[in-house]
Amino acid sequence: MRRRNTTIAIRCTEEESRRVHELAERHGLKLNDFVMRCALGKKIVVANGIDEIVRQQKAIGRNLNQIATLANMDRLTAVNFQPLLDEHRKVTELIGQLLREVK
Repeated sequence: MRRRNTTIAIRCTEEESRRVHELAERHGLKLNDFVMRCALGKKIVVANGIDEIVRQQKAIGRNLNQIATLANMDRLTAVNFQPLLDEHRKVTELIGQLLREVK
């Protein structure tokens, strides 16, 4: 059974309809979810650029996993973590920048 099983119909002008559809699209939400969040006073946050941050975080994770694998195989004697730390710092700065933009 569907969780949301009640329909609410509203009337609006074509211009209002266009604007609501545009806003939902801009926020990356389905029309229903956008309208429900607005009506219930929930905060809508758009985090542009999050895909790039996720990609970089995954790359860092893969690098760490490769280092751990080599270390467990006793094929690793020394590691220069500086490039990895530099990359982590960049990603952390990007996250901070996105959070400041959201506020």
